[in-house]
Amino acid sequence: DLTPLEPMSRDEKRLAWMLAVVLLLWVSESWHGIGPAWTGLAAAVITLLPRVGFINGDEFSTGVNIRTCIYVAGILGLAITVTQTGIGSAVGEALLQVMPLDAEKPFTSFLALTGITTALNFIMTANGVPALYTTLAQSFADATGFPLLSVIMIQVLGYSTPLLPYQASPIVVAMALGKVPARAGMLLCIALAAATYLILLPLDYAWFTVLGKL
Repeated sequence: DLTPLEPMSRDEKRLAWMLAVVLLLWVSESWHGIGPAWTGLAAAVITLLPRVGFINGDEFSTGVNIRTCIYVAGILGLAITVTQTGIGSAVGEALLQVMPLDAEKPFTSFLALTGITTALNFIMTANGVPALYTTLAQSFADATGFPLLSVIMIQVLGYSTPLLPYQASPIVVAMALGKVPARAGMLLCIALAAATYLILLPLDYAWFTVLGKL
């Protein structure tokens, strides 16, 4: 039997309204020009403010995993470091030389572009891959004969399919909150990646072909 839910408390209603405002600002970014990261940061600060927010000091110290916060900060720092130091560009150029990109073999090129994104995921994580891959997209388009927009879209399949949990910080945060063992998270990532590459990748290629994007 399901227990009837209690009416929303005052704080729950306030938080719901704040989330609605944040979502509205995200959707209307093209109008006001405020980046989603700044909007999310402002909402997080409001949530933690004394008296105004929703979490007191004791709840924060006992309920927030500081190690996870440090990890996320480190991953974001790693992504920007790899991008700014030129390490990512060097790796991308090297992959461009060795991967089988050929205008006469579109499916092979499709696989190669997905593979490049997957490889970049290991050194930059999903946070930094788009920043680097997109700068190399024109070179990939020239090598494969694909339209530039198609090359940019192909990267999503690779960076959204982490082979290891650390490649996507939301997974690590969720594992920490749910107390999921690292081994279980890794096995889940591998299983999902196998399903993606064996089933979804051919379907994506077929869909791109039907749309005339390749």
